[in-house]
Amino acid sequence: MKKILLIILLLPQLATAQDTIRVGHKFKNFDQLEMGTKRDAVYNLYKGEIKGLAIKTRTTEKVIINGKEYISITHTWVSPGTEWKGSFHYLCEPKTMKPVQHIRNTKRAGKEAFSFSDGKVIGLDSVSENVKAGFELALVEPTYNWEVDLETYSLLPMKKGYHVVMNFYHPGGGTPPEFYHLKVTGSEKLKLPDGKTMDCWVIFTDYGSTQPTRFWYTKKGQNFVKMEGQYNQMTIRKERIF
Repeated sequence: MKKILLIILLLPQLATAQDTIRVGHKFKNFDQLEMGTKRDAVYNLYKGEIKGLAIKTRTTEKVIINGKEYISITHTWVSPGTEWKGSFHYLCEPKTMKPVQHIRNTKRAGKEAFSFSDGKVIGLDSVSENVKAGFELALVEPTYNWEVDLETYSLLPMKKGYHVVMNFYHPGGGTPPEFYHLKVTGSEKLKLPDGKTMDCWVIFTDYGSTQPTRFWYTKKGQNFVKMEGQYNQMTIRKERIF
């Protein structure tokens, strides 16, 4: 009877078992990070109508700066609406995705430039016209960068039932760094515009109960394919252009 009771008590713990990945963790499958250039269609749907549309180009490459190797990730957005145009350049450490520098330039917000350390995020006063030059945020612990969530998620050890929590923050944003839950809920065969199907892992997060969102990644190589989220009555989508 004692053994049966022990098993019953352990079941809830096993069901909620999760991994915690902190900044500095070396991703075992980092070498599969997709290099080169890819494009995504980014748009919102409200009551069946498209609200805002942009083509986002993402380029990932290895660079050497002052004799040290970094991963450089560049995003650019083009759109008929000026509010959706902009660019982003990010440097992080290889193997860990640990943030080093973040520079984002949009018509709506202007140029926002930051540097990261284990203890703080600060505005870069060395970047001209930086509207966040005086910014400083003390960190309880280092944080990953929301701006490169698609690239970061691709490095997770995906398998059905995998559950991880990670600390994320959007530099300069009003929401402080926080640990978020990510779960691999299973797999799905996506149908592409050319009629072919693609076998994908599906990741779910609700961003702290604010925006239930799913991400699809190829089982082979774990490359981003699609994202769909719900915020109030708005559907938010990102879809890779093949």
